[in-house]
Amino acid sequence: MRAVVADISRRTLIDTELEELLQPYPGWETEWIHLGPGPTSLQGVRVACGTGTFTAVHTSSAGILRGSTARGSVGLVASPSSTARPRSHAYPIGGEHCLLLGPSAILDLYLPAGGSVMIMGVPATSAIAEGVGTAGESARCRTLAPEQGALLSRCMELLEQLRVEPASSPTVRDSQRELRDHQRTLTPMLLQEAGSPAPGERARLQRHNAVISACAFVDTHLRAPIALMDLCEAAGVSTRALEYGFRDFYGLGPMAYVRNLRLCRVRHDLLDPNRNDHSVSGAARRWSFTHMGQFSHDYRALFGEMPSMTLAAHQRAAKATGSVS
Repeated sequence: MRAVVADISRRTLIDTELEELLQPYPGWETEWIHLGPGPTSLQGVRVACGTGTFTAVHTSSAGILRGSTARGSVGLVASPSSTARPRSHAYPIGGEHCLLLGPSAILDLYLPAGGSVMIMGVPATSAIAEGVGTAGESARCRTLAPEQGALLSRCMELLEQLRVEPASSPTVRDSQRELRDHQRTLTPMLLQEAGSPAPGERARLQRHNAVISACAFVDTHLRAPIALMDLCEAAGVSTRALEYGFRDFYGLGPMAYVRNLRLCRVRHDLLDPNRNDHSVSGAARRWSFTHMGQFSHDYRALFGEMPSMTLAAHQRAAKATGSVS
């Protein structure tokens, strides 16, 4: 559903569609890795205020929002202290503890079931875009001043009002105006933080560095057979340390992470309108599933439907829109 809300000086786009929520700011490359249990259930709203955006996302099932920011933008991730707290590389985000995203920063955000986040994105200054942000740099955790934390909490309240109120409601205009005012207050702080050298942060535990190494290995070997010992060798730790590290990061073990990531890739292929080789077995084998019965069982457990149902529903929708002959 989309609504365009007229404002005094500009038209403001409010998005509640899933694909819009998963791209919090133009040019960011992000994806949702569903961890379950149960079907994907994301609700939220993205509001464009001038050249900046606010995005609020709530999930009833766990998942990972992963990707990178654009070279010409910076961002901030916050979460209500009252919800299940998201984590970035095992660091909890919520209340006055937020996540700072510089230009070309790597985002790896775990949302537990019942978790909520707000993501603010604004253009970076030319000095920041050209000099400070290092491509591939991880997001940085920050502790805000109490008044800044209170301001972010108010922004989250306003986003929720915009999500649930009908576009014709008089409160929508007032909420959007207040949100834009808060953006003007928060933007200088965000740009100042993004333009400052990264302060010394606490050293990561060995098992947390191991998870980052193991995930990099998975990304380059996902279509090939992967055993737990392969991940341990790539990360240089024991199976016990890797198990603890993955649970700190994502709330599940390393092989469950590999399985769910592959299942998400299969689902993406089944829903991809640009693929001509649509078949459940072909998509499953492409992502290294060899036991079709176990694959179908795992797919249904994660997404709440059989893979054949996903494909059939997609084909019906494509036929209805004329994209499939």
